[in-house]
Amino acid sequence: EKFPLWLTTGRLVYHFHTRTKTARSPELNAAAPEPFAQISNADAAKLGIKDGVRVRVTSRRGKIEVPVRLGDIEPGHVFVPFHFGHWDSPERHGAANELTISGWDPVSKQPFFKFAAVNVEKL
Repeated sequence: EKFPLWLTTGRLVYHFHTRTKTARSPELNAAAPEPFAQISNADAAKLGIKDGVRVRVTSRRGKIEVPVRLGDIEPGHVFVPFHFGHWDSPERHGAANELTISGWDPVSKQPFFKFAAVNVEKL
């Protein structure tokens, strides 16, 4: 009940990993300059959130504060790109991995930082 939404993290077409190279490209950086949380129109309506409003996304492990983008995602899900972090903007609290577990699969060694149960609230 405290964390009713599923977070998934992933890539944007404009950036690679932590943007060490793509952030140097003015065109790529302008196309995706900051982190965001994408939620469905239905979830936004329930939460009283409009496009562009800053939200706090909270999990059992941490929280981030980012603008919201609406639409093109299943209700009940939240997407946050993982390209942004404290290393490039310490004043910005948008590192997706702050919300996820830091463990990994013992066989494949694949990290578990792809999903988490979260709550979204308007700031």
